[in-house]
Amino acid sequence: MKRFLYLLLLIFTACSMAKKQPEWILEMPYDNEYYSAVVKISRKAPNYVELARNNAILEISTQISVQIDSDIALKETEENGIPSSEIISRIRSSSNNKIRDLQLVGTYETKNDYWAYYRLSKREYSAWRKTQCEQAMAQALNLLADFDSSTSNIVSGITSLLQGLELIVDYTDRDLTTLYKGNEINLYNELFYRLNRLPETLSLKFANNEIDLTAKQRERKTVSLAVSYNKNGKEYPCSNFPVCFIFSSGKGEIIPYTTTDENGKAEFIINRITSFSNPQFIEAKPDKDFWLAGRENTVVKSMFNNLRFMPAAIKLNVRHPKAYLEYSFDNTPGTDFRNILIKKLQDLDLEVTENQNASDWTFKVNIYNRSSNYLPLLNQYSATADAYIELLQSSNGKSIYNTNLTGIKSTASLPEIARKMSELNAVNEICDKVMFMLVEQYIMF
Repeated sequence: MKRFLYLLLLIFTACSMAKKQPEWILEMPYDNEYYSAVVKISRKAPNYVELARNNAILEISTQISVQIDSDIALKETEENGIPSSEIISRIRSSSNNKIRDLQLVGTYETKNDYWAYYRLSKREYSAWRKTQCEQAMAQALNLLADFDSSTSNIVSGITSLLQGLELIVDYTDRDLTTLYKGNEINLYNELFYRLNRLPETLSLKFANNEIDLTAKQRERKTVSLAVSYNKNGKEYPCSNFPVCFIFSSGKGEIIPYTTTDENGKAEFIINRITSFSNPQFIEAKPDKDFWLAGRENTVVKSMFNNLRFMPAAIKLNVRHPKAYLEYSFDNTPGTDFRNILIKKLQDLDLEVTENQNASDWTFKVNIYNRSSNYLPLLNQYSATADAYIELLQSSNGKSIYNTNLTGIKSTASLPEIARKMSELNAVNEICDKVMFMLVEQYIMF
């Protein structure tokens, strides 16, 4: 009997709970004065109460975005430089981060689910956003003035310009008309206009239009670069201006970043050219990453990234390293076997010249026939050769490396042929054992 009464009590309680289910669960409440959201979350979800609130924020942000979409479309934001999809996404994201004063109207729970009803006063949200916009405009006006007063310190001016845009871009659905230096302006338009004029007001120039370089050489070359900013027809040097360098064609080892001095000058450094293509070109541009590193607003980053600055270009006239071969056999220069060494040097990407003064490197090769003997058991004559090889810098005669190959043997039916074969075998050993090593380790390392 008691158990029966207990079951009846449970049924009665369940019926009572069902009767107490709020109307806002069955039908979404509508009030023109509020943005409203009713969310349902499984009670099995961790932190389901907090999750419900976050979902309500997303839902209300979407409702706010609908109004923002309409306002931006009316203002034709795309003509001002921002695709409406980007700015709407940005403002929606901003709204998600800033909506805090949600009113929890009611909650309802069952064994499995949790419902929550949130709303946000349109009037209060609009007033709050208006205040935020006014504060942002006041700061952005000061930043605009900072940019306009910049001349040689344009680096700081660009930073101010971007900071001003970051403050304003979240409010481009609102009226941004204000007074600046006695004139009525649209603050966003003014900031955007100055940003997009940067490519035509900044100038980068190399001191030389082209330079001559030798590929694969450790020759440090520097070229002066100047950066200036044109304001009202007058050129101002840009101090502490970040510049980046990149090969538009070719390859090499360069210092890819530099900063100008107080006179707007910087040194561009080429350590080595690693490609034999000719000509090659290097471009210098403002280093956008210098400013982007401090930016968080994705729309402003996109706007700045889309700027196309006119690069300064320098032409590299690239040649192969030049080699001169000083060759002798038994103190006699020439002989046809010299051409084997020349061909080997050419295969190793060296340009062989007959003018030592025009060369970068001198290869000295001296081969000596040491002895010649008759071998009766073989009915052959043997010859033994020694070779001396040295690498020098042609410009100063400095010896870089030298070595000897000794006991290079040859046989032939006649003494003279054996002697010539010893020269040929010595040349081939030099090609196989020495030339590649010299070029790889001391010339094209």
